[in-house]
Amino acid sequence: MAIGEALSGAREYLNESGIDGWLLEDYRGSIPILWNLIGNIGHVTRPCWFFIPSDGDPVLLTHEVDAGRFNSMVEAAVVENVNVQVRRFGSRAQMLSELGEVLSNRRVVAMEYSPKAALPRVSRIDAGTVELVRSLGVDVVSSGDVLQYSTERWTPAQRESHQVAMDGLVRTVHDAFAFIGENINWKLTEHDVAEFIRGRFERLNLVAPDGPIVAVDAHASDPHYEPASDTSAVVRKNSLILIDLWAVSAEPGSVFGDITWTGFTGEPTPRHEEVFRAVADARDTAVSFMQDAYSSGRELEGWEVDRTARNVIEKAGYADHFVHRLGHSIGFEVHSNGVNLDDWETHDTRKLIPGIAVSVEPGIYLPEFGIRSEIDVFLGENGPQVTGDIQQEIVKINV
Repeated sequence: MAIGEALSGAREYLNESGIDGWLLEDYRGSIPILWNLIGNIGHVTRPCWFFIPSDGDPVLLTHEVDAGRFNSMVEAAVVENVNVQVRRFGSRAQMLSELGEVLSNRRVVAMEYSPKAALPRVSRIDAGTVELVRSLGVDVVSSGDVLQYSTERWTPAQRESHQVAMDGLVRTVHDAFAFIGENINWKLTEHDVAEFIRGRFERLNLVAPDGPIVAVDAHASDPHYEPASDTSAVVRKNSLILIDLWAVSAEPGSVFGDITWTGFTGEPTPRHEEVFRAVADARDTAVSFMQDAYSSGRELEGWEVDRTARNVIEKAGYADHFVHRLGHSIGFEVHSNGVNLDDWETHDTRKLIPGIAVSVEPGIYLPEFGIRSEIDVFLGENGPQVTGDIQQEIVKINV
């Protein structure tokens, strides 16, 4: 991410919200958000602070022994017309004095804090650090919204990179179902299919840090099942197969895509069809809800979309079997730092703002099988847009 672009977005949000600045702090990699913002700098061994004021230049506060490691970042920032002021400290007393000067005349700052840890993705700063900043006479509020506004809105190039990933994912999942059909008589395992998918990613210049999920029958009841070579099930005829795959283009600065499809080696039973229909209805209702809100000019919070889809599954009689949030933020990480569609694991009150993307992935998990349908939705200038194919029925794998 370009630091100048992120800082511009942060200042814009801070000024609109009446927050005096965004204060990031890290000790030995505990707050990766800082490094996502300024670039990955290795072997920083002491506490490091980075302050983005609502006006003026950003300030880096670092220990004497680490200061030299930031030289290239400071020089690169100048190229983007960003002048980073560097302050150094040696002792703790010096750190507190310097931090006090940086925050002088500031009333409210945002930090990676969430009241009562309501949003774990944001709640990263320890309680002692919050106490320290407040002891300097500065109130601390959550950075959840400024984080989203400054780092999670996609550029046109990132939107294109997402489409590259999505096109590759959709192609790969259909190839995987064909591969299953062609090889089902050869004791094909879940792990074999996962290896096939990883091979396809390599050909398509896609990168995945983990996964994919390839789950047969009861294994699909585990939302995050991942097949191992020595324990994966054999794919047999008359079985349900759930495939969840995610990847990002290998080109720098790209963002992820993430989809889930289900197939059946034969004719799905009426129960499979019933569960799939409930899942698909919940998915489609969520998308329509977002599109209707856009058309009426209403700004949604993440929890509202989850609740809308969850109501559909509850009415279908499967409330106890939808065990996770509806969707997650998508960006430089497959589970990124923006708003989640969540009124279950949390109550996410962050706004769905233009330029971000989320997954929509309701699921029903029964003891004998599980079904999930996952799509990605980008909030563009013309409203919410589904960025890939939408599964309309269980794929019938030709065996």
